[in-house]
Amino acid sequence: MAELEQTREYQRLTQKQKLFVATYCTGGLDTGTYDAIAATQTAYVCKNADVARIMSYALMENIRIIAALNRHFAAEPIEEFLQLVDRAIHNKNVTQAQVWALKLKCDILGLANKLPTRMMTPEIAEKKKRNRKTKASVDAKPESVPVEEKTPFVFGKL
Repeated sequence: MAELEQTREYQRLTQKQKLFVATYCTGGLDTGTYDAIAATQTAYVCKNADVARIMSYALMENIRIIAALNRHFAAEPIEEFLQLVDRAIHNKNVTQAQVWALKLKCDILGLANKLPTRMMTPEIAEKKKRNRKTKASVDAKPESVPVEEKTPFVFGKL
């Protein structure tokens, strides 16, 4: 636990988050069972076990807590990155800035060469190409057609 407390990830946590992580990790090391609800009840004032349970879900999804726990479990940086990507996929309100931050982290971890530069499948690219051709032909001005002399139509005569 002393090793974890010296890490940058642990130092970035708030006092209550540090208590949560410390309780979660020491409880897991002592008993072999990691209990987020018990750690939540230790670190935060909760009315009852249901409040602690709900709160523990939010704590276990906190990016900083995930980073600290990944250090505790000696997880590879790629695993943390994949957790972040998974969160972004399920986030309905992901912003462009968050996407670019993930891309930057991907570049730093050396994974950029494995990802497409544009999020476009070949089928979508072909469809866009066809749409451009169709739009170009519709937008083009029609050639002028010479007007033929019209013969008057007289009813009853052929």
